[in-house]
Amino acid sequence: MPDLNLNEETPHDEAEELLPWYVTGQLDPRERTLVEQHLLSCARCQRQLAFERRMVDEFHALTPEIDSGWARLRHRLEPRVSWRDGAKRQAAAFWQQLSRPPVAMLAAAQFAFVILSAGLLLALSRPDYRALGSSTAPAAANVIVMFRPDTTEVEWRGILADGCVSPFDSRPVAASGAQEATR
Repeated sequence: MPDLNLNEETPHDEAEELLPWYVTGQLDPRERTLVEQHLLSCARCQRQLAFERRMVDEFHALTPEIDSGWARLRHRLEPRVSWRDGAKRQAAAFWQQLSRPPVAMLAAAQFAFVILSAGLLLALSRPDYRALGSSTAPAAANVIVMFRPDTTEVEWRGILADGCVSPFDSRPVAASGAQEATR
């Protein structure tokens, strides 16, 4: 059985591996000489060299659209974001902006202004109601007489008449009238 050593490279294999760098001019002088000597005797490597040169020429003829290509690729690579995740991300960014000290102070001042304005608007928009029993007492009155809610008009007129006072008179009520007023 013949001894096959597959790990050893032949001069053909070595020259064939160096062809792409030979075409682009990136070989050092020793390797370049090796490839040129091999090309003189190997038709297969000459065809490979012609193919490599066509590839380089085609590559140079292309005008790569790097930016648009990268944008398309990035669009395909980035995970799809649901509208909820997008809204959460925007809310977090908004909150981060609000938490900066100057912005936070401005937001707090605006909030306080809105609260004070709302309170003032509510206070000014309330109608000023006056019920019959809620008027302020006249400054000249000495006594205010109060009756039970179930007292009729005839009864309170009688009580005031017993005290010799008319309902619209400002004279003092006698003691007997005051006692009857408490019934």
